[in-house]
Amino acid sequence: MIQLYFRIHTILLFQISKTNIFKNGFSKNECVLCKNGKRVSFADVYRCYYMTDILFPPFLTIALTGTPGTGKTELSRKLESEGYRILHVTEFIKKHNIPSERDDERDCDVVDMDALENAVFEYHQQVRNEFNLKYHTDGLTLQDLHKSPEYLPVLLVESHLAHYLCDLSVVLRTHPYTLKDRLNERGYSDKKVMENVLAESIDVVLCDCFDYCRRVYEIETTNLTVDETADCLRELIHALYDDELKTYEILMDKVQAFSENIAAQQEAAAGLTAADVLSTYSFEDDGAIIYSDNDEVGDYVIENHPILMKYVPGKNDWSALTE
Repeated sequence: MIQLYFRIHTILLFQISKTNIFKNGFSKNECVLCKNGKRVSFADVYRCYYMTDILFPPFLTIALTGTPGTGKTELSRKLESEGYRILHVTEFIKKHNIPSERDDERDCDVVDMDALENAVFEYHQQVRNEFNLKYHTDGLTLQDLHKSPEYLPVLLVESHLAHYLCDLSVVLRTHPYTLKDRLNERGYSDKKVMENVLAESIDVVLCDCFDYCRRVYEIETTNLTVDETADCLRELIHALYDDELKTYEILMDKVQAFSENIAAQQEAAAGLTAADVLSTYSFEDDGAIIYSDNDEVGDYVIENHPILMKYVPGKNDWSALTE
């Protein structure tokens, strides 16, 4: 309830007073609202997820994941060259000195996932804040977001670990026989090749995604070139963003109606402050509606979205190869 109150309170003061919260370049000393008599600086508010979440378009973090050898790195490099925001987890781990230990038996490094998750979250917040600033300073609108990869509020996280870090995931799939050839060409040991081929055959990464992610999609890449796979991924990313944007627009309509209602109450109450009006208002029922929209709208849209339906998992069953 405290978070909900703060979120709606912040929204309403922004809506009612039309405060220019971007004045003086996010000055740490500028106080822009008052909650229960306590002044709060914009720097403090801007760091609050709930404010950035509602005053700017949604910023998606999408995992590009899959068994090693399915083409994640090559595909992400191509999209990165076009201007899409990409986080390569392997490079990120080295750059930020994320702790890891060598597993000689499995011939791989085991990373400290808690440390990685915290570091990726901080990076996500940084990239998101940079986009929010650009959205404001460049005067962008919702209609501009698909015009350029630079304007699209999406961070693509590339790694076979990426689905542990995101709530949306795209899984690259490759036929186990093709995957075996690719891993042999990389010089993997026989044991490591068979471990990954078996994992692909029984959908290990895909099943993990369903455990950790809100939405899961897959692209079968066996007979696709890198360019063709990139076309699929672009199509899917933009469709996913359209879906999330519909949720955002519905939420903003609710906020606008809510703020107009509060403004009317404020005027009728002979000049009481917005904080005084809000203190007498019960948010419990409205809050439940606001917070439930994301999943309900998303589930409805996916069932009626032909592009998203193209990439719904379940079309590949290679489990018989393990017999």
